[in-house]
Formats: sequence, C-alpha cells, structure tokens
Amino acid sequence: MTTRVIVPHRGLEAAKTRLAPVLSPVERGELAAQLLERVLRIARAVLPDVVVISPSAALSPLVEATGARLLVQRGMGLNEGLDQARAVAIADGIGTLLVLHGDLPELTVLDVRALASAITVARGVAIAPDDAGTGTNGLALRPPDVIGFAFGIGSHAAHEAAARAAGVPFVAVERPGLAFDLDTPADLERWLASGVLG
Repeated sequence: MTTRVIVPHRGLEAAKTRLAPVLSPVERGELAAQLLERVLRIARAVLPDVVVISPSAALSPLVEATGARLLVQRGMGLNEGLDQARAVAIADGIGTLLVLHGDLPELTVLDVRALASAITVARGVAIAPDDAGTGTNGLALRPPDVIGFAFGIGSHAAHEAAARAAGVPFVAVERPGLAFDLDTPADLERWLASGVLG
C-alpha cells in the first residue's frame, strides 16, 4: 500500500513569529529552514514519497535538495492546504497519508516508522499528540479521506471526534520526538539545552 508524507509549511518568512522576542527575522528564517530540512530528511529515510505543501514557492530549493517535492498552495490556511495536498494524493492513488509538522526538532526515524505503522486495519486514524496533549503534531489516515483535517486549537480532540463520527478506530502515537514542536522561546531554550541540533 502506497504511503505519502505531507509536510505543511507557511514559508520561511512567515515562520516562527512567536520567537520574535529572542530571534531576528533572519535567525527565525534560518531556524525554520533547519527544522524543515531535518524533518524532510528523516521522513524520506522512512518513506520516499514526501511532499511539502506551502504558499511559498521560495521553499523549492530547500525542499528539492532533500529529495522531497513542493506543492504550491493556492490559498491560505493549514487545513485548506492539506485538503489540496490530499486531493493530489488521492488522484495519485495513495492509500495512506501521513501529516508531519515541519518544526519537530527531535523527530527520529523510529518516530516516523511508529506513526506510519500505527494503523493496522483497512480504515483508521493515528494521532501523534503534542506535549500538552491538545494539539496534533502528526496524523496518519487510511484511506487519505477517512476524516477531515481539524488542525488548530484543540485539534487532538477534534481528530478523535472525527474518527468516532466516521466509525473508524483511532490510536494515539505518543513519542517524545513527535510530541515536541518548537514554537516558543521556552521551546527554543529546551531544544538548545538538549543538544539535539543535527
């Protein structure tokens, strides 16, 4: 069964605005690029079919250097972009869709494998929650349109509710590398202290 990874991204100029108190715009762009490149490299070590959906065509060199592909988003909004990427995946005959955020600084190959293998039935949903247990940092869908995307505040509960409404099983994939996303100055301090910089 074919699996595709979708990594949504706002673009380097728009990324990491919550780090403005501690990083300059150039530094935020460099950090966002480093994080995205790492996520793409690790995802491709597990699954060769990786697509970035972003309104920023300027991401193309970074994305293509990792062997991934860029799909330029027509409109704005995370869920809208994912819907566009999903439609392309369905047209391409993809059986399982993984969504990974591009700001997971401690993501590992084992994390991606765990999410990719979490669904063991023909129809199902796997959710990788954030550290707080309220957001969704990773999502696996089989088939790709088994539920709608509900990223945003409270997305973990929203994705669970969507799975229940669709009558399909769902499983939580709780792993530190999937749970930790770098958004705030405190997150940055934690990451720098961890020594996981590669």
